[in-house]
Amino acid sequence: MRVRLAVLAAAVVAYAVAAWAVAPGFYDGIAPPQPYRWVSPPPQFRNSNQQPQSGHQTVKVGATGKVDPASVFTQDGQAAIAFTTGAFVTPPDRSPVSIDLRPQVVFPDPGPTHLSTNVYCVSSSSPLAAGQQILVTLQYSDQLPAPADVYGYQGSGPWQKIGNTGTAAPFYISARSDTLGCFAAGYPANAAQTAQGPRVSGGQAVPIVVALAILVVVLAGIPLAVLRRRGAGDEDEEG
Repeated sequence: MRVRLAVLAAAVVAYAVAAWAVAPGFYDGIAPPQPYRWVSPPPQFRNSNQQPQSGHQTVKVGATGKVDPASVFTQDGQAAIAFTTGAFVTPPDRSPVSIDLRPQVVFPDPGPTHLSTNVYCVSSSSPLAAGQQILVTLQYSDQLPAPADVYGYQGSGPWQKIGNTGTAAPFYISARSDTLGCFAAGYPANAAQTAQGPRVSGGQAVPIVVALAILVVVLAGIPLAVLRRRGAGDEDEEG
């Protein structure tokens, strides 16, 4: 029994870590996502590709005079940013802050970096406040090697590696940025090659581990529920 409870606790922790890496509601379940929507699809996806969508949201200023926390998503769920209270500078007239998230067609050459996702640009009617960050979360295709990090640029570049929180949900990657701009996920073009593609950190083994952890939670809960139901039934009979 102790071993079963230990496994259950470990699975719960794994699930919690994965869930907190992205904004609430950003993904649903552990099934593979819908086919990725490419701005410029790889050859194998051209026939069935659909164009990616944008996202827009206005965030009000709260009673404390600070911009409220929020999550901004593209309509297809392929990109999102999340931020805490006061992340954006409060407009002088306390008007809502308008934030847009758009896939980018033209962008600077990423050089030695292979981009695994579309490029998404974040713009807002008010700048990011000093010392604040946004959490950038990007979906990637489950049919291609997983990216290792999130990269970004401002203006005309150059690209900079932002990093990887290491705890994103299956088929998503997240990183924190202290600037707005444009973002994409990828890996070094000279990454070691394997039969499945580039060998990169945070690969597709991570989604599999998280999915298995969630499955363990579900399966482990079944016998516990049965035991509780039997116990309740015994008490009723004794009564």
